[in-house]
Formats: sequence, C-alpha cells, structure tokens
Amino acid sequence: MKGARTPREGPGAERGRRTALAQAAICYVIWGVIPVYWKLFSAVPPLQALATRMVWSCAFSIVLCLALRVRFLPLLRDRRAWATFGASSVLIAANWGVYIWASTSGHLLETSLGFFLCPLTSIVLGLACFHERLSRMQKLATALAACGASLFAAAHGGSIWISLVLAATFSAYGAVKKRGGYDALPGMAVESLFAAVLGAGLFAAGWVDPGFWDMARTAPDALAVTSAVGMAVLSVGSGVVTAGPLALYSAAANKVPLSLLGLLQYISPTIVMMLAVTCFGELPDVWQLASFVLIWAGLAAVAWETLRGQGGRAGGARRSSGKNRKNSA
Repeated sequence: MKGARTPREGPGAERGRRTALAQAAICYVIWGVIPVYWKLFSAVPPLQALATRMVWSCAFSIVLCLALRVRFLPLLRDRRAWATFGASSVLIAANWGVYIWASTSGHLLETSLGFFLCPLTSIVLGLACFHERLSRMQKLATALAACGASLFAAAHGGSIWISLVLAATFSAYGAVKKRGGYDALPGMAVESLFAAVLGAGLFAAGWVDPGFWDMARTAPDALAVTSAVGMAVLSVGSGVVTAGPLALYSAAANKVPLSLLGLLQYISPTIVMMLAVTCFGELPDVWQLASFVLIWAGLAAVAWETLRGQGGRAGGARRSSGKNRKNSA
C-alpha cells in the first residue's frame, strides 16, 4: 500500500520567495545609497536632520500601519514593550545620528567599515547576551575583525570610533529587538513613537538655544539642496527612506532564511564603499585597505560556513525525502 505523498509547494510559494528576495535586495540597496540623501540634505545641521528623520519616520510608520490595518496601540499597555522600544529607539537614534554626521563629513569609508563589522559584532553579542557558542569559523572571523579594526585604529587614530559606534549600536539594536520578540510592523510603529519623542526633545533644545544645532555642524556638501521647497521635500522624504526599507525588510524576513538575509546585508556597505571611492574621492590608503581585507576574510569564513551548513541541510533533506519515497512505494 502506498503512503501519502508529501505535498509539494506550488508555484505561488516559489513566487513569494522570489518576491521576498527582491524586497530584501531593494532594502539593502536603499540602505547602500542613502548617504547620497544625507548629502542632499546637508544644508541642515546633522542634529536637526536627525530630529527631522525621527519625527517623519514616525508619521510614515503610523500611516503604513493604518494602511495595512496593523494594530500597534495595544503594545503601549505592555510595560515590557516600553522597556524594549525605549532602549531600541535610543540605540537606533545614536546609530542614525553618527551615520548622518559621517555621511556629510567625509567619513563614508568608516561607515562602510562599521557595517561590514556588524555581522561580527552580532556574533560577539550573541555570545555575551544569549550565551550562544561560537564555531571555529566564528572565532576566526572575530579574531580577524579585531585585527582589522586595531590596524585601522593604529593607522588612523580617532576615526575608528565611527565604525565601532555604528557596528555596536546596530548590533545591540538587533539584540534588543530579538530579546523583545515583538512583531515587526507594530514594533516599528511603537519604536518610532519613542524616537519621535526624542526628536521633539532635540527640536525643543534647538528652539531654546539655536546654537544647539551647531554642536555637530558640518559644511554643506556640493550636492546640498538649499531651496525651501527642496528642503521641505527632503524633510518629509526622510521618513519614507527610513521606514520604507524597514517595512521591506520586515516583509522579507518572514520568507527569506536568516542565513541568506545575513549574506545579502553585505550589499549595503559594498555600495557605500563604492560610492566613497568612485564619487566622493575617499580613496583608501594601504592600511585602510589592509583593514578591510582582514574583515572581509572574516566575513568570508562565516559566509562559507553558512553556505556549507545550508548545503548540508539541503542534502540531508533530499536523502530523507528519497528514503521516504522508497518506503512509501
């Protein structure tokens, strides 16, 4: 007697995966080119640009949740949600602030280095916060990343802080969100509310003391938009370029394996580095290039281990499926 066949996924499931893969890729491409946006917006001081981004990303996140009929207000009655999103909003605000300042002050190479470091600092946080065990390749990757960051610091001194702050805040942000375990879109809306409060605080400080905006002021880039209409469009658009990619990422994360998402995330810092070198004249010297090579070697080790694990699981699944077909015959 033949057993029941395992149902095969239809073409709709495969199309859904391809769509999710495209959403993830688009998200990372947007994150890669977003430094150009902040250069266009560089007539506004970085702290003011940060406050603007916080407020308008809140508005766009809420509109998005209302359009998709996603309920987020019940989270405001959850004390643990307050702690989670209070912490995550501070971390992402710090990340955004440093990123905007670095993008408009000639430090795109450091931002690229920081986001190349993110997967490796996430490994360290997984060890520290979630008691995860490191594989041999992860240990090797962490050691290579530490050597690369140390070499960059020895050759260029203080500017390494940009890379380290970006990597640490984004990895810690991911760890806080993972520990919270809340659904992506409602969590994004509530987090944006907390960030908007911080943004309103920055606007209040700037209103009381206009000199507050000069604390981290950078010279406007040659690309800076100075017309009132253009700056208004960029102000509103800062919410779209912030919340839009997060929505794409949230949609893709449910259908794309996390290991594949982890490999796709290298798209962003690669684009940033290409922009720095080809468009904005930030040519790496031999020490910077050596630092990148060490970190890339660590990333390659982790990627190889991930792909090998994926291949092993896929092969095991095929062998198991073959055995089941034989047994059911």
